[in-house]
Amino acid sequence: MSSTLTNSTVIVGYSGSATSEEAVAWAASEASVRGAALRIVTCVEMPVVSGEAALGWNSGAAYEAIREASAATSAAMSARVATEHPLLHVSADVVPGGTSGALMGDATANDLIVVGASGTDGVAAFFLGTIPRQLVHNSPCPVVVVRGAASRGAPDRIVVGIDGSTTSDEAVVWAADEADRHKVDLVLVHGWSYAYAPVDAHATEAADIARVDADNILVRSVEIARERAGCTVTGQLVESSPVDALLESVQDGDLLVLGSHGRGGIRARLLGSTVNSVLDSAAVPVVVVRPAAD
Repeated sequence: MSSTLTNSTVIVGYSGSATSEEAVAWAASEASVRGAALRIVTCVEMPVVSGEAALGWNSGAAYEAIREASAATSAAMSARVATEHPLLHVSADVVPGGTSGALMGDATANDLIVVGASGTDGVAAFFLGTIPRQLVHNSPCPVVVVRGAASRGAPDRIVVGIDGSTTSDEAVVWAADEADRHKVDLVLVHGWSYAYAPVDAHATEAADIARVDADNILVRSVEIARERAGCTVTGQLVESSPVDALLESVQDGDLLVLGSHGRGGIRARLLGSTVNSVLDSAAVPVVVVRPAAD
């Protein structure tokens, strides 16, 4: 059986945007349930000005003005959270530099990093490197990407995508603890497909074997979850791509959990792509659990 963490910190990025406000709201609720501290981090970077606009430009004064404005916005958000969650320990920091590094900072495996969904996705995100992607690939702790006002409050269900890998098992354990923490049901989803059309008896037999293998993976993961959690645990075997299976299985009010990498080699790269695609498309908060070895 799982237990509530009391020595962890929920670290949330706040920029004053609507998406970051939703992230703070989600993070505050989660920290309250966990008995964890909440740290609101606002990052300030030196503005870059070139050409004629740079003439007479006082970068130090500009930076200080931005920092003071950010500090005032951050303090106001901290006060708002403290009013809504009077028992929650809340701190607010304005940190120079990039957002990803500031959020990871001194974070440990017991912590949780929360950010709002980026407005950049798809190919642009691959080349530009959004904050959620940077965190997912480098964070020492699970990362939550929050979307929309529906993210406020406790989840209705916890849904976790599985593939039978070690990291998938770690995601199942995290999700089981989270389901117990919120006293909600846990649903395990395994998307599988057979790459070839069953044109003859041999191909049909191969497809059947692939399905049995997928079902065995799901059964094993459900057993892991039931050994860990006291909540209701169910499994769904979906004949579809991992991305489609997950997006079709979640509904408003769910919290979706994924491992950041799957099995080794090509499979790991494919599942890395699955995480990116889900982050781009999911309409619910997504938690990405990092491998313990990382």
